[in-house]
Amino acid sequence: MDQSLTRRTTLAAALAAGAAAALPSADPAQAAEHRSPAAAPGADPTWVLPGDRAALEGDPEADAVVDQLVRDDQMVLANQVFHDWTRNDQPVPAAAPPVLEDFLRRNSVLTAEEQAVMDRVRNGDSIKLMQGNMEAITVTEAFGGLFAALADPLLAKSVWYAKYDLVMDIGRRFSRTMNTLWDTLDGANWEPSGNAWITMAKLRLVHAAARHMGLAHGWNQARDGMPISQRLEVEELMYVGAYNVQLAAKFDFRPDPRQIDELMAVVRVGGRLLGIKDAYNPRTLEQANLVLADAAANHRARSDEGVKLARNMLDWMDRKIFPGAGAVGASMVRMMDEHVADVLEISANPAMDTPVATLAPFLYRPAYEVQQKFPLLAPIHSQMFKVASQMVAWYAVDFRDYDLQMPVR
Repeated sequence: MDQSLTRRTTLAAALAAGAAAALPSADPAQAAEHRSPAAAPGADPTWVLPGDRAALEGDPEADAVVDQLVRDDQMVLANQVFHDWTRNDQPVPAAAPPVLEDFLRRNSVLTAEEQAVMDRVRNGDSIKLMQGNMEAITVTEAFGGLFAALADPLLAKSVWYAKYDLVMDIGRRFSRTMNTLWDTLDGANWEPSGNAWITMAKLRLVHAAARHMGLAHGWNQARDGMPISQRLEVEELMYVGAYNVQLAAKFDFRPDPRQIDELMAVVRVGGRLLGIKDAYNPRTLEQANLVLADAAANHRARSDEGVKLARNMLDWMDRKIFPGAGAVGASMVRMMDEHVADVLEISANPAMDTPVATLAPFLYRPAYEVQQKFPLLAPIHSQMFKVASQMVAWYAVDFRDYDLQMPVR
């Protein structure tokens, strides 16, 4: 069975960003040996590699809330509540329909154990490591994870079924992803005055809304399983974190074991807030890497939706950043993962691919360093930096809110 998932699971994936730097690369052969939960290595019998059963499971609690809001014709009101609710310590707006108020009140708080995790991380070195290069992490995690997800037919199809602005203007989706990554990686957003955990509660319902839309508009559940299933939620979480291990290494992001432990603990907090079942929520780097390896070996293939959406994203870069930015982006995708580029029919372009692969590790280092080492490539490096900088600036200006992406009457 394949997969489906909206790109926005990217949010808690942000939490895995630092962990990605130290994860060993995903080996498809490893996944082939561990397709069943029973085959997963290690001494943790409580964790299950999400497989066929997880592909049939959604999020019953969140799904019931969205279904009720649709039946009661309260989507306009629900979206307004989302827009008005912006701080972790802010009560759910009084205007919220009862079913929404109850869900948000119960699911936007940290347990005592989770609060202890966040306190430990906030006083550790992990956040400092990430904040030292926020632009690089934000762009590479969101960009690499987006295209990796589109190489999965069901993940791409789930975006396609969502319609609205997400298809022809997929850059809007990418920008919101960057927003979430940025906010989540900022340790202050886990404070009461921040917005990290309420954002995750919102996204949990966004995924439920996308499931509702897919099932209502022709999604073949018998063939493809549940839209944005538990398996796909976990996979997406890892796509924006552990997937970027090779790229992170190129950028010299190398957390030590203590930092990795802290980051994986935060990943679990994010997964829980997103509605991922505890049995599927990775606890260790090894488990995270198995999810990635399974995805690469068993759930990656060409699809019309994936190819179209990838082209839309590169076209968006040409329109919104500058003409030719899409070519730089295409070479970035090929640098990150040639297999993903081939699946998405992103053709090789040696004239751009070679300098991009050479200069990418220096993207967020001083320009003079590049000029000294690669004087002939300095203009291309300048263009790469411009692409990344304008991506960050674009999302910061235009996309600071979430809604349920549902039609209203």
